[in-house]
Amino acid sequence: MKNSGRFLCTFVIGAILLFVGTACSIPGLSDSEPSEDAGAPVVTVSSPTNGQKFELGSRVQILSSAVDLQGIVRTELIVDGEIVWVDANAEPQPEAPFIVAQPWTPDVPGSHVIQVTAYNSDNVPGSSVPLTVNVAASSAQAMEDAEAPTDTVQPEAPAPTLTSVSVLADAPTATSQLPPTATPERPTPSPTPLLPTLTPTSTPTPGLYPPTGIEPEGRFKEIWEELEAGDSRLGYLTQPEISDRDFAKQYFENGVMYWWDNPDRPDYIWVIDAPAADLRSGRSSNRYPDEWDGDDEVSCEAAEANNGKGPLRGFGWLWCQRPELQTRLGNPVEAETGSGGAPPFGRVLMFHGGVMLYNPLDSEVYVLFDQGDWQRFSW
Repeated sequence: MKNSGRFLCTFVIGAILLFVGTACSIPGLSDSEPSEDAGAPVVTVSSPTNGQKFELGSRVQILSSAVDLQGIVRTELIVDGEIVWVDANAEPQPEAPFIVAQPWTPDVPGSHVIQVTAYNSDNVPGSSVPLTVNVAASSAQAMEDAEAPTDTVQPEAPAPTLTSVSVLADAPTATSQLPPTATPERPTPSPTPLLPTLTPTSTPTPGLYPPTGIEPEGRFKEIWEELEAGDSRLGYLTQPEISDRDFAKQYFENGVMYWWDNPDRPDYIWVIDAPAADLRSGRSSNRYPDEWDGDDEVSCEAAEANNGKGPLRGFGWLWCQRPELQTRLGNPVEAETGSGGAPPFGRVLMFHGGVMLYNPLDSEVYVLFDQGDWQRFSW
């Protein structure tokens, strides 16, 4: 009887442990179940709070935290749909929170929508929940406005008669004493930018990046030193130069696409805006993983309609899958060119705060900063 009781007790305990172990593997019961947006950064704004009030002209600090499995590369502060501040992460680390305090000075009263967007190392964005703050004129400013004297409207002088005009016309000395009539010039309308203007960020500050003991060589070093070397926003090389890798590039009406055969995978496609005709600098560049599956060379009718220029393959897949890139870049002005498995090959240098891309076909180096802006140098 004692043995039977001991057996029954052992059986019950084993059954309980088996149930617990099974339950932990059932979807929905695990504490580590990933969210639907596990592939995008998670961004939280802790200050200000929704509905908070501020005075016009006061300096507001937006405190946010962003985290991602692959690490956060940069964080953008967006107010009313406009990017007003960008902070780059000097050392992106997987699953390490990137916490920033980003300034904003409201200059227009009323309600404003604040949102923070962060990008991971694959350029995948994640955004915080939008919040609304209210901005009002300060009490002192309101009092000044109320006490401001009303301008006294002076009666207009009678218009000169035709006779007096004729006399003035015959007397050059008198005419010279009259103020010239200023004809207002109509300003030339500026084209509406396809992308919000990036306000240059003061971070990372010079000297933020620690030396790695690796420095670029040759022309790359000249460019690096021209940009103030390790004290620049580029910082230092995080690994030696990667050379002898296939590359491809294609020029569009408003920019460039650059593909690189990444030895560590995935392959990358950089999209570089080119607002200037000389391709010397710009305010926006982005990096995307090359997700072309190798099947169809042309991915949409818009690409087929470009007289064989495409874009094709990886460029075509990205351009077709993202209609905003069609608007942003326009149509290709030439067919894709590159190494195609034979020299000359592309060369890539990875820095703390950006990347250098060498295009040997056109003897040029693109310097892309993590804040999004870029410069082009001749080789």
